[in-house]
Amino acid sequence: MKVGMTAPDFSLKTVDGSPVHLSDYRGKVVMLNFWATWCKPCKQEMPSMEIMYEGMKQKVGDKFALIAVNENNMFYASKVAPFLKSHNIHFLIPLDPFSKLDHLYKITGVPETFIIDQNGVVAQHVIGPRNWIVRQNLEEVLSLLDKGPKTPKDYLAIKAKEADSGY
Repeated sequence: MKVGMTAPDFSLKTVDGSPVHLSDYRGKVVMLNFWATWCKPCKQEMPSMEIMYEGMKQKVGDKFALIAVNENNMFYASKVAPFLKSHNIHFLIPLDPFSKLDHLYKITGVPETFIIDQNGVVAQHVIGPRNWIVRQNLEEVLSLLDKGPKTPKDYLAIKAKEADSGY
């Protein structure tokens, strides 16, 4: 999965069994994160994601969605609910115990994040953890919310510019 491509739809279930389909979030800016309970950088990133999620909910309401897909395999799936409770996490956490999305999105590891625009196009791909309450790390999300989606060609140009600048 690369910047400028349409994000593939998926169907997963949350810890409580509720269905999650990416296509249900068309028209919103989506932050699609991949993580695991055993991943130390994921644990470090989660608190800033929760703060950012709560702030976005207050600021833009339902124009933004945070979906953090848990990539624990089926043997670790029972650790997800206690992790969410102990870390006070409230955003959407679908489970991917058979790594369907791992292969579909071609993730290289966890954490990994895709910012998806209102049209379902990948606007940004972030490998590794980020502090999601730092404004610089939210520029693409804020731009999409403020100005709307760009063309796939524009996303590729931004990515090329960032690569040239060493960002």
